[in-house]
Amino acid sequence: MQQASLDDVRVRAVIRTLGPYGWRGLTPEMVSRRALAAVDGHVATETVPVTRHDERIDVLLEFLGCCSWRTLTVGALSRRLVTALDAWQSESQWLEIELCWLLDADD
Repeated sequence: MQQASLDDVRVRAVIRTLGPYGWRGLTPEMVSRRALAAVDGHVATETVPVTRHDERIDVLLEFLGCCSWRTLTVGALSRRLVTALDAWQSESQWLEIELCWLLDADD
């Protein structure tokens, strides 16, 4: 999967959301929740709250746990977070398609 571009509106929203904060000092969960709120609300004028039970938090936590994210620029981190979400969404969609195929095969 190709990495998200700095021109992607979601990436720019994450940059705007993380940039004003000392984001390197935030916990991985807070970075994840802020990034998801930015992605979800990139067209809204206010931040969209993300519930603690949103499954995408675990996706981003897994990503953050596998890299030295505090050494990245806010732009690079934002691009990678959006890319991780895109990869997860693609994989989820394929799983749904394959499940439909399996269910159709049983008929």
